[in-house]
Amino acid sequence: MAAEQQTPKVLHRSENSDIKGKIIEYAWWLKKNGRANATIEGRTKLLALMVKRGANLYDPETVKEVIAKQQWCNGRKNNAVDAYSSFLKMVGGTWSPPLYLTVRKLPFIPKETEIDQLIAGCTHHMATFLQMLKETGARCGEIWMLK
Repeated sequence: MAAEQQTPKVLHRSENSDIKGKIIEYAWWLKKNGRANATIEGRTKLLALMVKRGANLYDPETVKEVIAKQQWCNGRKNNAVDAYSSFLKMVGGTWSPPLYLTVRKLPFIPKETEIDQLIAGCTHHMATFLQMLKETGARCGEIWMLK
């Protein structure tokens, strides 16, 4: 017997409530698989945003188009690809995800004079706390517990 090829189901706008239900089902699936609440919230919001911007979650090509058209940084696009990949894993679909290379940026490191200006503009209690952080390099929790 020849194996049947499964084609992705194409949804119409009238089935918008079905999409919302699938996203809720996806959130529960993530919860059952031990994902953090922040991960669940971020991924479901990304999927809902992609649907709002014209993506059909059952057609990977429309999802690729929507992600490509967004003026997001590559890190956010990678998050969208990850969210959609795990959604497809839940529904049993597959796709060839696009690759977005993330550019690592150098962190902002303030000058000592900028730190001093920040400390000078704070209340006495907060200024003492910040000065201790600056001079000792200790962690916030360590200094906060000092008497």
